[in-house]
Amino acid sequence: MSAGRPLSRTATAAAALLVMVGAALAARATGHLGGLKTAPPVVVSAAPLISVVDTLRRGETISQVLERHDVTGVDWSAVTQAARNFDPGRLKAGLALLFQHRAGAAPHRVTARVSPRQRLILTRVAERWVASVEQIPWQVETVTVGASVTRETNSVYDAVDAAVSDTVLPASERAQMVWALADVYDWEVDFSRDLQPGDAFGIVAERLVAPDGDVLFGRILAARLDLAGKPLYAFRYDHGDSSEFYDETGHSLRRAFLHNPLRFRRISSRFSHSRWQPILHIYRPHLGTDYAAALGTPVRAIGDGVVTFAGWDGGYGNLIEIRHPNGVQTRYGHLERFARGIRPGARVTQGQEIGYVGSTGLSTGPHLHFEVRIHGRAVNPLHALGGSAPGAPIPSAERAGFEADRQRLLRLLEPAPAGLIAAAPRS
Repeated sequence: MSAGRPLSRTATAAAALLVMVGAALAARATGHLGGLKTAPPVVVSAAPLISVVDTLRRGETISQVLERHDVTGVDWSAVTQAARNFDPGRLKAGLALLFQHRAGAAPHRVTARVSPRQRLILTRVAERWVASVEQIPWQVETVTVGASVTRETNSVYDAVDAAVSDTVLPASERAQMVWALADVYDWEVDFSRDLQPGDAFGIVAERLVAPDGDVLFGRILAARLDLAGKPLYAFRYDHGDSSEFYDETGHSLRRAFLHNPLRFRRISSRFSHSRWQPILHIYRPHLGTDYAAALGTPVRAIGDGVVTFAGWDGGYGNLIEIRHPNGVQTRYGHLERFARGIRPGARVTQGQEIGYVGSTGLSTGPHLHFEVRIHGRAVNPLHALGGSAPGAPIPSAERAGFEADRQRLLRLLEPAPAGLIAAAPRS
């Protein structure tokens, strides 16, 4: 087409159409068309991820929890191979499982912490579930706890709850700390009886913090109990793969006899030579201590010895008698049943499970009747086994290491100078 030549009608129309299309494309690019603001383009994304937590209930299996969320067809043999020491049939009630799914869809991922350091992960792949195990990288932190038993907090549990917030340790982990503290002083202190209003305690402990913010109680490193103004110290010292607690003089807290035959410590009645018998409706001697506990609570031998009797004995119901060195005999009555292997002549070790709390014989409810006899004479078990000689001293080759650890832990346990600790062994 030469310059100055008029356009044909067809060419003019085509050119106008091109201009209109270009303008429309430009308007859509800027969000305007015909003078009106246009809606932005719709971006289609995946449905939001939904997380649901459920827990294993008492008497329930993990398969039942999974089925409640439409998770079926799990190959448990593959799961147990993936998770070391994992037994689906031995999980405790309260285990939390996290189910993840998209809206309107079945779960595609399930996670559960099956041990302090392992998290089990089930992932749906097509129509089957693949198991894997993730190691939890816990960060170890040291915390110091100080508390006092008051009339308002009349137990060590209440005192710890009042002193420690949920952000430091969850309630379930605070209970674990109390049990650990009781175990440290297992040979010296009865936590159901000895701690009274006005007594105080301090604890240096480890807590474990996971990347997701989960917190667990670790272990006790040091402790101090002030009972009626008398301090009782405990310092953990590691011997290779084992560890033990020592007092401030370097003597082991371990003794010949445990203070209690139960770890569940709640005494229902104490030693008396004249106690009302609620079944016979008479007063009669009660030559032992009753420990109220749930039916089936494990009963342990308080010291090494030999079983001299295991059977039915009238009002005692199912009874176990153990002969210990130096003329000491202990008796455990009203048992539901005996532990495997407990029979006359069997040797038992301190802390060994020997039977289970019951309500056999003359009993109004589940409890353990515990007696101590010395050379055949019944004595008050709360007094007869206390005040024993200090435990074995720490080996001389490890003394310097223990002293360094003790001073380090003491600075965490007490701001006061270390010189306030007595240097002489307790008698």
